[in-house]
Amino acid sequence: MDSSPTRFSSSRLGVVFGGIVLIFCLDFFVFGAAIWRVPNESAWSTNHFYNFLYEYFRIRKKPKTKFRILIVGSSIAHYSLDRSLLESEVYALSGKEVEAEFLSYAGMTPLDAYLLRKKILELSPDLVVYPINFIDWRLHRTYVLDPVSGRNDTFPEEKLILDALNYGEAPQSRYIFPSETLFSFWDLLGPEKSAEFAAAALFDFYRYKDIYWKNIRSLFDHRFGRNTSYHGYNGVQIPERITSLGWTGKSFSFLPEEYMTRKGFYLQVVREILRERKLSVSLRNRSGDSQILEFDSPGWKRILLDPKFLKEPSPVTAELSHTWVPYFAEAENKDWVYDELGVRLQQTFGSEVPRSGMQYTREERSEDLRYLGMSEKEYREYFFFRLLSEPEKRPGIGYLVALAEAKRKVSSETFRPALHFRFMAEFLESMRTAKVPVLLVNNPESPISLEWYAHSKWYRDHLEYLRKVSGNGVVFLDWKDALGETDFSDYHHLTYPGMKEMNPMYAREVVKFVE
Repeated sequence: MDSSPTRFSSSRLGVVFGGIVLIFCLDFFVFGAAIWRVPNESAWSTNHFYNFLYEYFRIRKKPKTKFRILIVGSSIAHYSLDRSLLESEVYALSGKEVEAEFLSYAGMTPLDAYLLRKKILELSPDLVVYPINFIDWRLHRTYVLDPVSGRNDTFPEEKLILDALNYGEAPQSRYIFPSETLFSFWDLLGPEKSAEFAAAALFDFYRYKDIYWKNIRSLFDHRFGRNTSYHGYNGVQIPERITSLGWTGKSFSFLPEEYMTRKGFYLQVVREILRERKLSVSLRNRSGDSQILEFDSPGWKRILLDPKFLKEPSPVTAELSHTWVPYFAEAENKDWVYDELGVRLQQTFGSEVPRSGMQYTREERSEDLRYLGMSEKEYREYFFFRLLSEPEKRPGIGYLVALAEAKRKVSSETFRPALHFRFMAEFLESMRTAKVPVLLVNNPESPISLEWYAHSKWYRDHLEYLRKVSGNGVVFLDWKDALGETDFSDYHHLTYPGMKEMNPMYAREVVKFVE
Protein backbone atom coordinates (compact mmCIF):
# COMPACT_ATOMS: atom_id res chain seq x y z
CA MET A 1 0.00 0.00 0.00
CA ASP A 2 1.35 3.40 -1.03
CA SER A 3 0.90 5.81 1.87
CA SER A 4 3.58 8.25 0.84
CA PRO A 5 3.30 11.90 1.93
CA THR A 6 3.03 12.94 -1.71
CA ARG A 7 -0.12 10.88 -2.30
CA PHE A 8 -1.64 12.03 0.99
CA SER A 9 -0.92 15.66 0.11
CA SER A 10 -2.45 15.23 -3.34
CA SER A 11 -5.57 13.76 -1.77
CA ARG A 12 -5.94 16.70 0.56
CA LEU A 13 -5.46 19.14 -2.29
CA GLY A 14 -8.20 17.35 -4.21
CA VAL A 15 -10.60 17.69 -1.28
CA VAL A 16 -9.78 21.40 -0.90
CA PHE A 17 -10.16 21.98 -4.63
CA GLY A 18 -13.46 20.09 -4.68
CA GLY A 19 -14.69 22.12 -1.72
CA ILE A 20 -13.84 25.38 -3.47
CA VAL A 21 -15.64 24.27 -6.64
CA LEU A 22 -18.67 23.24 -4.55
CA ILE A 23 -18.77 26.64 -2.82
CA PHE A 24 -18.66 28.49 -6.14
CA CYS A 25 -21.36 26.21 -7.62
CA LEU A 26 -23.68 26.63 -4.62
CA ASP A 27 -23.07 30.35 -4.65
CA PHE A 28 -23.95 30.59 -8.32
CA PHE A 29 -27.02 28.35 -8.30
CA VAL A 30 -28.53 29.66 -5.05
CA PHE A 31 -27.56 33.33 -4.92
CA GLY A 32 -26.82 33.93 -8.59
CA ALA A 33 -29.88 32.19 -10.00
CA ALA A 34 -32.47 30.72 -7.61
CA ILE A 35 -33.23 33.85 -5.57
CA TRP A 36 -34.13 35.72 -8.77
CA ARG A 37 -36.65 33.06 -9.83
CA VAL A 38 -38.96 33.20 -6.81
CA PRO A 39 -41.99 35.53 -7.03
CA ASN A 40 -41.29 39.19 -6.32
CA GLU A 41 -44.10 40.45 -4.09
CA SER A 42 -42.55 43.83 -3.31
CA ALA A 43 -44.72 46.92 -3.37
CA TRP A 44 -44.01 49.75 -5.80
CA SER A 45 -40.95 51.87 -4.98
CA THR A 46 -39.70 49.61 -2.16
CA ASN A 47 -36.71 47.24 -1.79
CA HIS A 48 -35.04 49.27 -4.54
CA PHE A 49 -31.85 47.35 -5.27
CA TYR A 50 -33.42 43.90 -5.13
CA ASN A 51 -36.16 45.07 -7.49
CA PHE A 52 -33.62 46.60 -9.87
CA LEU A 53 -31.65 43.36 -10.09
CA TYR A 54 -34.83 41.30 -10.35
CA GLU A 55 -35.92 43.44 -13.33
CA TYR A 56 -32.49 43.24 -14.93
CA PHE A 57 -32.49 39.43 -14.84
CA ARG A 58 -36.13 39.30 -15.97
CA ILE A 59 -35.62 41.59 -18.97
CA ARG A 60 -32.36 39.87 -19.93
CA LYS A 61 -34.10 36.53 -20.47
CA LYS A 62 -37.27 38.05 -21.96
CA PRO A 63 -37.51 37.53 -25.74
CA LYS A 64 -37.39 40.82 -27.59
CA THR A 65 -40.27 41.06 -30.06
CA LYS A 66 -40.96 44.81 -30.19
CA PHE A 67 -39.20 48.15 -30.17
CA ARG A 68 -37.71 48.22 -26.67
CA ILE A 69 -37.69 51.42 -24.61
CA LEU A 70 -35.47 51.25 -21.53
CA ILE A 71 -36.31 53.86 -18.90
CA VAL A 72 -33.13 54.55 -16.96
CA GLY A 73 -32.62 56.71 -13.91
CA SER A 74 -33.45 57.35 -10.29
CA SER A 75 -36.81 57.68 -8.57
CA ILE A 76 -37.33 60.62 -10.93
CA ALA A 77 -37.82 58.01 -13.67
CA HIS A 78 -40.41 55.81 -11.99
CA TYR A 79 -42.29 58.79 -10.55
CA SER A 80 -42.53 60.37 -14.02
CA LEU A 81 -43.46 57.49 -16.31
CA ASP A 82 -45.75 54.47 -16.40
CA ARG A 83 -44.92 51.58 -18.70
CA SER A 84 -48.48 50.79 -19.75
CA LEU A 85 -49.47 54.42 -20.20
CA LEU A 86 -46.39 55.13 -22.30
CA GLU A 87 -46.94 52.06 -24.47
CA SER A 88 -50.60 53.01 -25.00
CA GLU A 89 -49.75 56.63 -25.84
CA VAL A 90 -47.09 55.59 -28.37
CA TYR A 91 -49.52 53.14 -30.01
CA ALA A 92 -52.23 55.82 -30.20
CA LEU A 93 -49.83 58.22 -31.89
CA SER A 94 -48.02 55.82 -34.22
CA GLY A 95 -50.06 52.62 -34.51
CA LYS A 96 -46.92 50.73 -33.49
CA GLU A 97 -46.54 48.45 -30.51
CA VAL A 98 -43.55 49.02 -28.25
CA GLU A 99 -42.40 47.60 -24.93
CA ALA A 100 -41.30 49.91 -22.14
CA GLU A 101 -39.18 48.61 -19.26
CA PHE A 102 -37.69 50.24 -16.19
CA LEU A 103 -34.06 49.85 -15.21
CA SER A 104 -34.02 52.32 -12.35
CA TYR A 105 -33.71 52.60 -8.60
CA ALA A 106 -33.94 55.41 -6.07
CA GLY A 107 -30.66 57.29 -5.99
CA MET A 108 -29.25 56.16 -9.34
CA THR A 109 -26.68 58.74 -10.44
CA PRO A 110 -25.01 59.35 -13.81
CA LEU A 111 -21.91 57.69 -12.34
CA ASP A 112 -24.06 54.63 -11.66
CA ALA A 113 -25.44 54.73 -15.20
CA TYR A 114 -21.88 54.84 -16.55
CA LEU A 115 -20.86 51.83 -14.45
CA LEU A 116 -24.04 50.07 -15.62
CA ARG A 117 -23.53 50.85 -19.30
CA LYS A 118 -22.67 47.25 -20.27
CA LYS A 119 -25.67 45.85 -18.38
CA ILE A 120 -27.90 48.38 -20.12
CA LEU A 121 -26.59 47.35 -23.53
CA GLU A 122 -27.05 43.66 -22.64
CA LEU A 123 -30.81 44.31 -22.62
CA SER A 124 -30.75 45.41 -26.29
CA PRO A 125 -32.63 48.70 -25.97
CA ASP A 126 -33.74 50.50 -29.12
CA LEU A 127 -34.06 53.70 -27.12
CA VAL A 128 -32.89 54.79 -23.68
CA VAL A 129 -35.12 57.35 -21.96
CA TYR A 130 -33.27 59.14 -19.15
CA PRO A 131 -35.26 61.65 -17.03
CA ILE A 132 -32.94 63.59 -14.74
CA ASN A 133 -33.16 66.38 -12.21
CA PHE A 134 -31.19 68.28 -9.58
CA ILE A 135 -31.20 65.46 -7.03
CA ASP A 136 -29.44 63.14 -9.48
CA TRP A 137 -26.34 65.36 -9.57
CA ARG A 138 -25.94 64.88 -5.79
CA LEU A 139 -24.54 68.40 -5.40
CA HIS A 140 -25.72 68.62 -1.80
CA ARG A 141 -23.06 66.08 -0.79
CA THR A 142 -20.34 68.73 -1.14
CA TYR A 143 -21.98 70.83 1.56
CA VAL A 144 -22.52 67.78 3.75
CA LEU A 145 -18.84 66.84 3.49
CA ASP A 146 -17.70 70.41 4.10
CA PRO A 147 -20.50 72.45 5.70
CA VAL A 148 -18.28 75.48 6.34
CA SER A 149 -16.43 76.19 3.10
CA GLY A 150 -17.54 73.52 0.61
CA ARG A 151 -18.22 74.68 -2.95
CA ASN A 152 -19.08 72.53 -5.94
CA ASP A 153 -16.85 74.57 -8.21
CA THR A 154 -13.71 73.85 -6.15
CA PHE A 155 -14.29 70.71 -4.06
CA PRO A 156 -11.81 67.88 -4.90
CA GLU A 157 -13.45 65.43 -7.31
CA GLU A 158 -11.58 62.46 -5.80
CA LYS A 159 -13.35 62.99 -2.48
CA LEU A 160 -16.71 63.21 -4.22
CA ILE A 161 -16.05 59.95 -6.08
CA LEU A 162 -15.12 58.14 -2.87
CA ASP A 163 -18.26 59.52 -1.23
CA ALA A 164 -20.37 58.38 -4.20
CA LEU A 165 -18.97 54.85 -3.82
CA ASN A 166 -19.18 54.70 -0.03
CA TYR A 167 -21.29 51.73 1.09
CA GLY A 168 -23.22 53.76 3.66
CA GLU A 169 -24.11 56.45 1.15
CA ALA A 170 -24.34 54.28 -1.99
CA PRO A 171 -24.71 50.54 -1.25
CA GLN A 172 -25.59 49.91 -4.90
CA SER A 173 -21.90 50.04 -5.77
CA ARG A 174 -21.48 46.68 -3.99
CA TYR A 175 -24.85 45.15 -4.82
CA ILE A 176 -25.09 45.95 -8.51
CA PHE A 177 -21.71 46.79 -10.05
CA PRO A 178 -18.84 45.75 -7.74
CA SER A 179 -16.50 44.52 -10.48
CA GLU A 180 -17.08 47.64 -12.59
CA THR A 181 -16.39 49.83 -9.55
CA LEU A 182 -13.22 47.93 -8.70
CA PHE A 183 -11.94 48.03 -12.27
CA SER A 184 -12.63 51.76 -12.68
CA PHE A 185 -11.55 53.10 -9.28
CA TRP A 186 -9.13 50.63 -7.68
CA ASP A 187 -6.48 53.34 -7.44
CA LEU A 188 -8.80 55.56 -5.35
CA LEU A 189 -10.40 52.86 -3.22
CA GLY A 190 -7.31 51.57 -1.46
CA PRO A 191 -6.58 47.93 -0.52
CA GLU A 192 -9.33 47.44 2.11
CA LYS A 193 -12.19 48.79 0.00
CA SER A 194 -10.82 47.07 -3.09
CA ALA A 195 -10.89 43.74 -1.22
CA GLU A 196 -14.57 44.32 -0.30
CA PHE A 197 -15.52 44.97 -3.91
CA ALA A 198 -13.46 41.97 -5.08
CA ALA A 199 -15.28 39.72 -2.59
CA ALA A 200 -18.64 41.05 -3.77
CA ALA A 201 -17.66 40.46 -7.39
CA LEU A 202 -16.55 36.87 -6.65
CA PHE A 203 -19.28 35.73 -4.22
CA ASP A 204 -22.95 36.49 -4.78
CA PHE A 205 -23.89 35.47 -1.21
CA TYR A 206 -21.65 38.28 0.09
CA ARG A 207 -22.73 40.69 -2.62
CA TYR A 208 -26.48 40.28 -1.99
CA LYS A 209 -26.47 39.39 1.70
CA ASP A 210 -28.21 42.60 2.79
CA ILE A 211 -31.01 42.58 0.22
CA TYR A 212 -32.26 39.09 -0.62
CA TRP A 213 -33.49 38.35 2.91
CA LYS A 214 -36.04 41.16 2.61
CA ASN A 215 -37.82 39.35 -0.20
CA ILE A 216 -37.52 35.96 1.51
CA ARG A 217 -39.04 37.40 4.69
CA SER A 218 -41.76 39.04 2.64
CA LEU A 219 -42.65 35.76 0.92
CA PHE A 220 -42.78 34.01 4.31
CA ASP A 221 -44.94 36.70 5.91
CA HIS A 222 -47.34 36.76 2.97
CA ARG A 223 -48.00 33.05 3.44
CA PHE A 224 -47.68 32.47 7.16
CA GLY A 225 -47.82 35.89 8.82
CA ARG A 226 -50.35 38.66 9.31
CA ASN A 227 -48.71 41.05 6.80
CA THR A 228 -48.95 43.88 9.27
CA SER A 229 -45.34 45.12 9.27
CA TYR A 230 -44.48 46.79 5.99
CA HIS A 231 -43.26 49.92 4.19
CA GLY A 232 -45.53 49.82 1.15
CA TYR A 233 -49.14 48.73 0.68
CA ASN A 234 -49.48 46.02 -2.00
CA GLY A 235 -53.08 44.94 -1.61
CA VAL A 236 -55.92 45.53 -4.03
CA GLN A 237 -56.67 49.07 -5.13
CA ILE A 238 -59.27 50.79 -2.96
CA PRO A 239 -61.78 52.82 -5.04
CA GLU A 240 -61.73 55.68 -2.52
CA ARG A 241 -57.92 55.38 -2.47
CA ILE A 242 -55.56 54.52 0.35
CA THR A 243 -52.18 55.89 1.43
CA SER A 244 -48.95 54.22 0.35
CA LEU A 245 -48.67 52.93 3.93
CA GLY A 246 -52.15 51.41 3.86
CA TRP A 247 -54.24 54.01 5.74
CA THR A 248 -57.85 54.45 4.68
CA GLY A 249 -60.00 57.53 4.92
CA LYS A 250 -63.34 57.77 6.70
CA SER A 251 -64.81 55.23 4.29
CA PHE A 252 -63.47 52.58 1.95
CA SER A 253 -64.90 49.76 -0.12
CA PHE A 254 -63.74 46.34 -1.29
CA LEU A 255 -64.99 43.18 -2.93
CA PRO A 256 -65.67 40.40 -0.41
CA GLU A 257 -63.49 37.32 -0.81
CA GLU A 258 -64.10 33.83 0.59
CA TYR A 259 -60.86 33.88 2.58
CA MET A 260 -62.14 36.89 4.52
CA THR A 261 -64.86 34.72 6.08
CA ARG A 262 -62.54 31.79 6.71
CA LYS A 263 -59.17 33.27 7.65
CA GLY A 264 -60.21 36.85 8.15
CA PHE A 265 -58.20 40.00 7.55
CA TYR A 266 -56.50 42.58 9.77
CA LEU A 267 -57.13 46.26 10.49
CA GLN A 268 -54.94 48.49 12.63
CA VAL A 269 -56.63 50.82 15.08
CA VAL A 270 -54.40 53.56 16.54
CA ARG A 271 -54.81 55.10 19.97
CA GLU A 272 -55.34 58.55 18.43
CA ILE A 273 -58.68 57.53 16.94
CA LEU A 274 -59.79 56.29 20.36
CA ARG A 275 -58.95 59.45 22.30
CA GLU A 276 -62.51 60.67 22.68
CA ARG A 277 -64.63 57.59 22.06
CA LYS A 278 -64.57 54.06 20.76
CA LEU A 279 -64.37 53.45 17.03
CA SER A 280 -67.33 52.01 15.16
CA VAL A 281 -66.97 50.55 11.67
CA SER A 282 -70.12 49.76 9.73
CA LEU A 283 -69.84 47.27 6.84
CA ARG A 284 -72.71 47.33 4.31
CA ASN A 285 -73.45 46.27 0.74
CA ARG A 286 -76.09 47.44 -1.71
CA SER A 287 -78.45 44.62 -0.71
CA GLY A 288 -78.68 46.02 2.81
CA ASP A 289 -76.55 43.36 4.49
CA SER A 290 -74.55 44.82 7.36
CA GLN A 291 -71.99 44.01 10.03
CA ILE A 292 -71.01 46.39 12.84
CA LEU A 293 -67.52 46.34 14.36
CA GLU A 294 -66.56 48.25 17.49
CA PHE A 295 -63.09 48.86 18.93
CA ASP A 296 -62.07 50.39 22.24
CA SER A 297 -58.38 49.42 22.29
CA PRO A 298 -55.51 50.02 19.83
CA GLY A 299 -53.67 47.36 17.83
CA TRP A 300 -54.12 45.06 14.86
CA LYS A 301 -57.58 43.50 14.90
CA ARG A 302 -58.55 40.27 13.16
CA ILE A 303 -61.87 40.63 11.34
CA LEU A 304 -63.98 37.67 10.20
CA LEU A 305 -66.30 38.89 7.49
CA ASP A 306 -69.90 37.75 7.79
CA PRO A 307 -70.52 35.03 5.13
CA LYS A 308 -73.74 36.75 4.04
CA PHE A 309 -71.63 39.25 2.09
CA LEU A 310 -70.56 36.44 -0.24
CA LYS A 311 -74.12 35.80 -1.47
CA GLU A 312 -73.98 38.75 -3.82
CA PRO A 313 -70.69 39.78 -5.49
CA SER A 314 -71.15 43.49 -4.78
CA PRO A 315 -68.70 45.83 -3.01
CA VAL A 316 -68.75 46.11 0.74
CA THR A 317 -68.47 49.68 2.02
CA ALA A 318 -66.85 50.33 5.38
CA GLU A 319 -67.93 53.54 7.07
CA LEU A 320 -65.96 54.73 10.12
CA SER A 321 -67.59 56.73 12.88
CA HIS A 322 -64.68 59.22 12.93
CA THR A 323 -61.06 59.79 11.88
CA TRP A 324 -57.71 61.02 13.21
CA VAL A 325 -55.12 63.50 11.91
CA PRO A 326 -51.39 62.57 11.88
CA TYR A 327 -50.14 66.05 12.76
CA PHE A 328 -51.94 65.86 16.11
CA ALA A 329 -50.81 62.29 16.80
CA GLU A 330 -48.20 61.00 19.24
CA ALA A 331 -44.60 60.34 18.22
CA GLU A 332 -45.08 56.92 16.63
CA ASN A 333 -47.87 58.08 14.30
CA LYS A 334 -47.06 61.77 14.00
CA ASP A 335 -46.53 63.20 10.55
CA TRP A 336 -46.68 66.70 9.14
CA VAL A 337 -49.92 66.26 7.19
CA TYR A 338 -53.52 67.20 7.88
CA ASP A 339 -55.03 64.17 6.14
CA GLU A 340 -58.01 62.61 7.87
CA LEU A 341 -57.15 58.94 8.27
CA GLY A 342 -59.11 55.91 9.40
CA VAL A 343 -57.69 52.42 9.88
CA ARG A 344 -54.69 50.69 8.33
CA LEU A 345 -55.15 47.62 6.14
CA GLN A 346 -52.73 44.71 6.11
CA GLN A 347 -50.23 44.80 3.25
CA THR A 348 -51.90 42.17 1.04
CA PHE A 349 -55.50 43.13 1.79
CA GLY A 350 -58.12 41.94 -0.68
CA SER A 351 -56.29 38.99 -2.18
CA GLU A 352 -55.52 35.62 -0.62
CA VAL A 353 -52.77 35.09 -3.20
CA PRO A 354 -50.34 38.04 -2.84
CA ARG A 355 -49.85 40.18 -5.92
CA SER A 356 -46.45 39.80 -7.58
CA GLY A 357 -44.65 41.74 -10.28
CA MET A 358 -45.92 45.09 -8.96
CA GLN A 359 -42.52 46.54 -8.07
CA TYR A 360 -42.54 48.96 -11.01
CA THR A 361 -46.30 49.40 -11.34
CA ARG A 362 -47.53 52.59 -9.72
CA GLU A 363 -51.09 52.95 -8.48
CA GLU A 364 -52.79 56.15 -7.41
CA ARG A 365 -52.71 56.77 -3.66
CA SER A 366 -54.62 59.20 -1.50
CA GLU A 367 -51.56 61.41 -0.93
CA ASP A 368 -51.41 61.90 -4.71
CA LEU A 369 -54.77 63.68 -4.49
CA ARG A 370 -53.93 65.78 -1.43
CA TYR A 371 -53.31 69.00 -3.35
CA LEU A 372 -56.15 68.88 -5.87
CA GLY A 373 -58.41 71.89 -5.52
CA MET A 374 -55.92 73.90 -3.45
CA SER A 375 -55.30 77.52 -4.36
CA GLU A 376 -51.72 78.62 -5.06
CA LYS A 377 -51.53 80.22 -1.61
CA GLU A 378 -52.88 77.11 0.13
CA TYR A 379 -50.49 74.83 -1.75
CA ARG A 380 -47.44 76.97 -0.98
CA GLU A 381 -48.28 77.06 2.71
CA TYR A 382 -48.77 73.28 2.73
CA PHE A 383 -45.55 72.76 0.72
CA PHE A 384 -43.35 74.45 3.32
CA PHE A 385 -45.30 72.94 6.21
CA ARG A 386 -45.07 69.43 4.80
CA LEU A 387 -41.44 69.49 3.65
CA LEU A 388 -39.47 71.97 5.70
CA SER A 389 -41.25 73.07 8.88
CA GLU A 390 -39.90 72.27 12.36
CA PRO A 391 -36.69 70.52 11.23
CA GLU A 392 -35.48 70.32 14.83
CA LYS A 393 -38.30 67.86 15.53
CA ARG A 394 -37.92 65.93 12.28
CA PRO A 395 -34.52 64.34 11.64
CA GLY A 396 -36.06 62.48 8.71
CA ILE A 397 -36.31 65.66 6.62
CA GLY A 398 -32.58 66.37 6.81
CA TYR A 399 -32.21 65.34 3.16
CA LEU A 400 -34.93 67.77 2.03
CA VAL A 401 -33.37 70.58 4.05
CA ALA A 402 -29.95 69.79 2.53
CA LEU A 403 -31.38 69.89 -0.99
CA ALA A 404 -33.06 73.24 -0.37
CA GLU A 405 -29.81 74.71 0.96
CA ALA A 406 -27.84 73.23 -1.95
CA LYS A 407 -30.09 74.85 -4.55
CA ARG A 408 -29.58 78.25 -2.97
CA LYS A 409 -25.82 77.81 -2.51
CA VAL A 410 -25.10 76.50 -5.98
CA SER A 411 -26.88 79.48 -7.54
CA SER A 412 -23.95 81.71 -6.49
CA GLU A 413 -21.24 79.33 -7.76
CA THR A 414 -19.60 78.77 -11.12
CA PHE A 415 -20.75 75.67 -12.97
CA ARG A 416 -18.08 72.96 -13.13
CA PRO A 417 -18.75 69.72 -15.06
CA ALA A 418 -17.26 67.44 -12.41
CA LEU A 419 -18.19 63.94 -11.22
CA HIS A 420 -21.76 63.14 -12.26
CA PHE A 421 -21.78 65.70 -15.07
CA ARG A 422 -18.56 64.24 -16.43
CA PHE A 423 -19.84 60.68 -16.15
CA MET A 424 -23.10 61.65 -17.83
CA ALA A 425 -21.03 62.64 -20.85
CA GLU A 426 -19.15 59.34 -20.65
CA PHE A 427 -22.40 57.39 -20.41
CA LEU A 428 -23.90 59.18 -23.41
CA GLU A 429 -20.74 58.53 -25.42
CA SER A 430 -20.95 54.80 -24.62
CA MET A 431 -24.52 54.74 -25.95
CA ARG A 432 -23.43 56.59 -29.10
CA THR A 433 -20.66 54.09 -29.69
CA ALA A 434 -23.22 51.26 -29.41
CA LYS A 435 -25.59 53.19 -31.70
CA VAL A 436 -28.34 53.30 -29.05
CA PRO A 437 -30.23 56.63 -29.13
CA VAL A 438 -30.91 58.43 -25.87
CA LEU A 439 -33.70 60.82 -24.91
CA LEU A 440 -32.22 62.88 -22.07
CA VAL A 441 -34.75 65.09 -20.29
CA ASN A 442 -34.28 67.76 -17.66
CA ASN A 443 -37.46 66.70 -15.92
CA PRO A 444 -40.00 69.15 -14.49
CA GLU A 445 -39.36 70.63 -11.07
CA SER A 446 -41.71 72.27 -8.61
CA PRO A 447 -42.03 75.98 -9.47
CA ILE A 448 -41.45 76.73 -5.78
CA SER A 449 -38.00 75.14 -5.53
CA LEU A 450 -37.14 76.05 -9.12
CA GLU A 451 -37.38 79.75 -8.35
CA TRP A 452 -34.56 79.39 -5.80
CA TYR A 453 -31.93 78.93 -8.52
CA ALA A 454 -33.40 78.70 -12.05
CA HIS A 455 -32.41 82.27 -12.96
CA SER A 456 -28.79 81.84 -11.89
CA LYS A 457 -25.85 81.64 -14.26
CA TRP A 458 -25.06 78.22 -12.77
CA TYR A 459 -28.44 76.85 -13.87
CA ARG A 460 -28.13 78.27 -17.38
CA ASP A 461 -24.60 76.92 -17.74
CA HIS A 462 -25.55 73.44 -16.53
CA LEU A 463 -28.28 73.30 -19.19
CA GLU A 464 -25.82 74.50 -21.82
CA TYR A 465 -23.42 71.72 -20.81
CA LEU A 466 -26.14 69.09 -21.24
CA ARG A 467 -26.93 70.50 -24.69
CA LYS A 468 -23.23 70.41 -25.54
CA VAL A 469 -22.79 66.72 -24.62
CA SER A 470 -25.94 65.80 -26.56
CA GLY A 471 -26.31 65.42 -30.32
CA ASN A 472 -25.31 62.54 -32.60
CA GLY A 473 -28.05 60.22 -31.36
CA VAL A 474 -28.70 61.97 -28.05
CA VAL A 475 -31.65 64.35 -27.86
CA PHE A 476 -31.74 66.73 -24.88
CA LEU A 477 -34.97 68.42 -23.80
CA ASP A 478 -35.45 70.99 -21.07
CA TRP A 479 -38.87 70.51 -19.47
CA LYS A 480 -38.06 72.15 -16.13
CA ASP A 481 -41.25 74.25 -16.03
CA ALA A 482 -43.64 71.94 -17.87
CA LEU A 483 -45.96 71.28 -14.90
CA GLY A 484 -47.74 73.28 -12.22
CA GLU A 485 -47.20 73.36 -8.49
CA THR A 486 -49.88 70.84 -7.48
CA ASP A 487 -48.37 68.19 -9.77
CA PHE A 488 -45.50 67.72 -7.29
CA SER A 489 -45.38 65.94 -3.95
CA ASP A 490 -41.99 67.55 -3.19
CA TYR A 491 -39.31 69.41 -5.19
CA HIS A 492 -38.96 66.79 -7.95
CA HIS A 493 -41.31 63.84 -7.51
CA LEU A 494 -44.60 63.92 -9.37
CA THR A 495 -47.98 63.02 -7.98
CA TYR A 496 -49.92 60.37 -9.88
CA PRO A 497 -51.94 63.02 -11.79
CA GLY A 498 -48.67 64.80 -12.60
CA MET A 499 -47.19 61.56 -13.88
CA LYS A 500 -50.24 61.02 -16.11
CA GLU A 501 -49.65 64.46 -17.62
CA MET A 502 -46.03 63.60 -18.41
CA ASN A 503 -46.64 60.36 -20.29
CA PRO A 504 -48.18 61.98 -23.41
CA MET A 505 -45.27 64.44 -23.52
CA TYR A 506 -42.74 61.63 -23.41
CA ALA A 507 -44.75 59.60 -25.92
CA ARG A 508 -44.68 62.41 -28.50
CA GLU A 509 -40.89 62.44 -28.32
CA VAL A 510 -40.52 58.65 -28.24
CA VAL A 511 -42.60 58.33 -31.42
CA LYS A 512 -39.92 60.27 -33.30
CA PHE A 513 -37.50 57.40 -32.61
CA VAL A 514 -40.04 54.64 -33.26
CA GLU A 515 -40.99 55.99 -36.67
